[in-house]
Amino acid sequence: MSYRKFANFLLFIISILTVNLITTFISDYMMSYMHLTHPLKATLIGMVLMVFILYPAYNWIDELSGIITVKIFTAGRNAGGKFLGLIWAFFVAFGVLFLCYMYIWFHVRVWDLF
Repeated sequence: MSYRKFANFLLFIISILTVNLITTFISDYMMSYMHLTHPLKATLIGMVLMVFILYPAYNWIDELSGIITVKIFTAGRNAGGKFLGLIWAFFVAFGVLFLCYMYIWFHVRVWDLF
């Protein structure tokens, strides 16, 4: 596998995880106000908001996460060579996302484990 294909694959993984994380934050925030109205009305409003807010947010976040990830990968390449830096930068970005997901899903911070 060439370096470019491998880098694009890792960028794809980080982008998907980042976009999902941020859209989860947006969805949870929107849904926290849905208890103020009738469930049928709240469901309809939630579905409409998901389409009109999350779709443009997804496109914007996808572009932004791509830019940030490329910068991280470039910094990693400069720090440790082409492949080693790419792997190092991927694991740093993946580790940060891992900690964010652990907090969202289980409400556990890394310092709570020790």
